[in-house]
Amino acid sequence: MKNNNKTDKNYGIAILRVLLALMVVIDHFYNIHLKKGFIHILYYHIPTFFLISFYFTYNTFSTYNISKIKSRFERLIIPYIGWNLISWILQNIYFYIFKKQCHHKLSDLFHTLLNGHILVLALWFQNILILTTIVFTIIVFSFKNEYLLILQILFIISYGLQYSGYNYYFFKSHFSVFYYNTYGRFFSTVPNSISGFYIAQHKILDKLKKYKIRTLILSFIILVIISKYKFDNSVIMFKYGGLRLNTASICIFLLFFYLPFKKDMNRRIKKILDIITNYTAGIYFSHTLIGKGYLMNFLLGKKII
Repeated sequence: MKNNNKTDKNYGIAILRVLLALMVVIDHFYNIHLKKGFIHILYYHIPTFFLISFYFTYNTFSTYNISKIKSRFERLIIPYIGWNLISWILQNIYFYIFKKQCHHKLSDLFHTLLNGHILVLALWFQNILILTTIVFTIIVFSFKNEYLLILQILFIISYGLQYSGYNYYFFKSHFSVFYYNTYGRFFSTVPNSISGFYIAQHKILDKLKKYKIRTLILSFIILVIISKYKFDNSVIMFKYGGLRLNTASICIFLLFFYLPFKKDMNRRIKKILDIITNYTAGIYFSHTLIGKGYLMNFLLGKKII
């Protein structure tokens, strides 16, 4: 994920990406009974990831930069296929050498490439990121003068499908668990992507710069309130859906974007931050592969599950 300005890395957002990746790891490995108390806060991670991704992709779409769009698809698709292949090879090793019962067939590889949910659980996110990028590309190039209006309509339709329960019941009724837990989340996450896109399009961050302190205070207050009062938790929808999580992702994004990192920061500190923040994608892709692999389970037993 890159900043709009290649020469000016936002270290607040870089640190946020690390924290969000850590939240994903906690979500997948922390004991479910202990996790229940703060699950409504933990689920801020995925909506915020989508918002960040499409905030920083706005310029690519708005300038109709085909080469950059192609490059984005390469950055999304190559790791998606690569990590699924690595996982499939490992599963075959577990099955044929260690005699473990697991998904190892060629058909499993085929289906996991379609849904991103069988071999590497976290790759459903990459799958929907690819799908959302396809949808944005089609909308932007098909409705050059009206694409913002089309995105607004998609935003409204998405929440209508979520809060009516139609999205949930449709996918649960017509698809298997691996497919509905991926594609059922498209309408849950696309409003987050559109929110990031609109923040960039309206240059909201530039407009709020002179009100930076007020923005930080207000964002923090709103985040605390919606974390305490879970107003849409009773709605039947897939994970990561709802206005509350989208609002939280916007507040979190604003809070970290305006963290006071100086442009003339000490080089050593900057290098340390670069080392810490440059590998979040690798952590995201590999954490379930490593943490839930048979070798780690053998070494650590149930300590990480």
